[in-house]
Amino acid sequence: MTKSATRETADIASVVGRKNAIINGNFDIWQRATSQTASNYGSADRWRHNISGSTQAVSRQAFTLGQTDVPNNPKYYSRTVVSSVAGAGSLVIMNQRIEGVGTFAGTTATLSFWAKADASKNIAIEFYQNFGTGGSPSTAVDEIGVTTVALTTSWAKHTVSAAIPSINGKTLGTNGNDNLQVSIWLDAGSTYNARTNSLGQQSGTFEFSQVQMEAGSVATTFEPRSVGEELALCQRYFQSTGVLAFFNVGRFTASAGAGLNFLHFENEMRASPTLSTTGAFSTNTGYGGTPGFSNITSHGCRISGTVTLSPNQINYLHGGTVLMSAEL
Repeated sequence: MTKSATRETADIASVVGRKNAIINGNFDIWQRATSQTASNYGSADRWRHNISGSTQAVSRQAFTLGQTDVPNNPKYYSRTVVSSVAGAGSLVIMNQRIEGVGTFAGTTATLSFWAKADASKNIAIEFYQNFGTGGSPSTAVDEIGVTTVALTTSWAKHTVSAAIPSINGKTLGTNGNDNLQVSIWLDAGSTYNARTNSLGQQSGTFEFSQVQMEAGSVATTFEPRSVGEELALCQRYFQSTGVLAFFNVGRFTASAGAGLNFLHFENEMRASPTLSTTGAFSTNTGYGGTPGFSNITSHGCRISGTVTLSPNQINYLHGGTVLMSAEL
């Protein structure tokens, strides 16, 4: 029997690999924290959680070793506990912004994932083309392939295929942050009926594993990547470091002055990141201030701070954490 072109393409992709446009679909990487309640990025890498009105509690959960409910022996899954608060504008969304609005544009793409809930509940899947910011970009395109998916209390694989619109004739923003967004709606007030097939408001527990988005109308087997490779992909968008060193060596007399060094990022980031710090910094010479950053690029930055310089001594800054974000 002759294979269809779609099936053949899917088979080739499964052999060649790197078919999955979702990063951290296996929920292996949690650089920031293993839980969050606020909006935005805060727990599993590359997964953005939006809330308004309603509340959420996102957490990392571990599969029982040797379980067979979800294939490929995943280590973790993501859990979101939703507490819905009545309001037309209330929402809880779990989404991922795939870099480049041209991703799958003008073709059919398929999202697949394993999921379950604390009771039989619906969720809504929506794709969203964002043409970025800066300049005069085209208006975002939403309500793409809006599909209702019915979850049960048992792990099951679900697939959603959608025709992603062409971007011919569109204009990108100048900030380089255009993207194709995959939105998983868990709770939606009436304002969002058109975007969610009137999902409505609901409280409950929603769990997800092995999320994949690929070309074609056929969902193939989930593509696992090594933890090291997945981490490198995540670090294009977010990194953190807990140790900074100011090398001031060979002075003949002790004095106070500026310590300078260059922080090299683990991997090149998507763009020059926004830097912030958490925790208290200190040095082996008593300095306790927060470092300053300048000359920031996608590769690294200059760090500075006041330290006490001693003869033939390496003065280091430690204790706090520097966060680097170039998220979409």
